[in-house]
Amino acid sequence: MNSKYPKIKFIYSFPYDRLLSEYENKDFPQKQPEEIRRYIRKLQLKWDKISNLVSKTLEKLVKNKWRGKEIKCYVVKYCKYHGISDPLTLKLDSDFDYTIETLIHELAHIIASYNLRKWEKIEEKLKKYFPEENQKTIVHIYINFIELQTLKQLFAQDSINKIIKRNLKLKGIRRAWKIVLKQEKEPSSSALFW
Repeated sequence: MNSKYPKIKFIYSFPYDRLLSEYENKDFPQKQPEEIRRYIRKLQLKWDKISNLVSKTLEKLVKNKWRGKEIKCYVVKYCKYHGISDPLTLKLDSDFDYTIETLIHELAHIIASYNLRKWEKIEEKLKKYFPEENQKTIVHIYINFIELQTLKQLFAQDSINKIIKRNLKLKGIRRAWKIVLKQEKEPSSSALFW
């Protein structure tokens, strides 16, 4: 059955995984490739159950259409970040909720980047509204807002709280999450993003 949304194809790249392992000063045991391949099989099954809902929700929130029929997503054991949007990369995590959340976050980056003019207008608006914030925080205010709205379509509130609690510990995006959560409590918060 054809879908109007792209299929996320999780793949393993031996050179990429080895490169990132070396970059993080980690060993690369012989069993690592098979460990990740097993993880990918489980992840693909879990993702395929929610893929269309996630894609539809992101498309609706960002108001951009998906491009292409397939998006390759590399899965690695070690990486400085939980995920990277280009090339789309996920770091192995023992909790699939976190992996799914990271993928949603990176997909939000990808779909938002499809219309740079719109993105620049949103960014300009956020800079005026939050003049004291740095560029990384500005970018992530929008992305985290989109991510949170998407998570609400998939997870119960306890799971969302668990995910947010973990994200509030991440130095790079903690500030953006605090702003998004504060804005969530204000009835006109979504007006910032359109």
